Amino acid sequence: MKIIIFLLLSLTASAETIYITGELESKNTQHILMPLVPSFNGKISEMATEGEYVKKGSLLLRIDGASLDAQVETQKETLESYKATAKKSAVEFEIQLNSAQINYESAKINFEIAQMQAKTPLDFIGELKYKQNQLNLKNSEKSYKKSVNDLNEQKTVIANSKKEVLLGIESKQKKLEYLEGTLKDFTVFAKQDGYVVYSSHPWTGEKFQEGDQAQTGFKLMSVSQNNDMQVVASINAIDIPKLSINQKTEVKFDAYLNKSYQGKIVKISSGGSDKQVWGDALYYQAVIEILEQVPNNLLIGMSAQVAIRIEESM
Repeated sequence: MKIIIFLLLSLTASAETIYITGELESKNTQHILMPLVPSFNGKISEMATEGEYVKKGSLLLRIDGASLDAQVETQKETLESYKATAKKSAVEFEIQLNSAQINYESAKINFEIAQMQAKTPLDFIGELKYKQNQLNLKNSEKSYKKSVNDLNEQKTVIANSKKEVLLGIESKQKKLEYLEGTLKDFTVFAKQDGYVVYSSHPWTGEKFQEGDQAQTGFKLMSVSQNNDMQVVASINAIDIPKLSINQKTEVKFDAYLNKSYQGKIVKISSGGSDKQVWGDALYYQAVIEILEQVPNNLLIGMSAQVAIRIEESM
């Protein structure tokens, strides 16, 4: 009897769906971040009204720069004081150089005279005078050489001093320009027409308001146009390996939960960030392009639900 055993291998497909939330924005969006502040934590003193339609060049944001203002004024005073001191030192150096130049010219003349006198024959002036002339030649030559060294040394001191002053002025000027540039960044203007949308604090989830404190680099607000819509969402780090560019998605908006729109992932950030309001996990930013026509009355900043179906083979 032959016993035939059939081994049936069945491949079953299962699927996992990842649900994430995001916000609607335009591809044409200006993001406004907290600028670099000396303490890495600045205070918002003025913000354009959320939902307001602003024109290019309109004031969007102003950061309290009182402490930086004081630093700018102090640096200006430091620079002017340094220039005044350097100018005074330059005058003193010129006086010392003139003195060294006069000593050099005097020593040179004395040396030349001593050389001529030393050439006078012994027979003409006697032994005593001859020896005096030779001694005077040696002394005047020594004085001349010293005057040459003193003059060259004074010139070197002045040249080095000028270089030091120029470097000092350049350094203090650069610091002043840096402070003034930083202060200038404390006032932000719209680079395009669009609607103002406030951003949420990554730790508390509350929208930023005037008077709030924020760290350098925090996104405070954006100016978004009402076209070329896309969804920007945050994805938990554990789900990132399951996702890929051009992966299909389904998008629903809070105002139209009965209707879903096809989309695809077009960008995933290379680095993650903390969102303490959601826990201790690391979150990456993903951009979802909407492939279908969406209603015209969707609002910038509206919440969106995104479903990503992950196919798996077992």
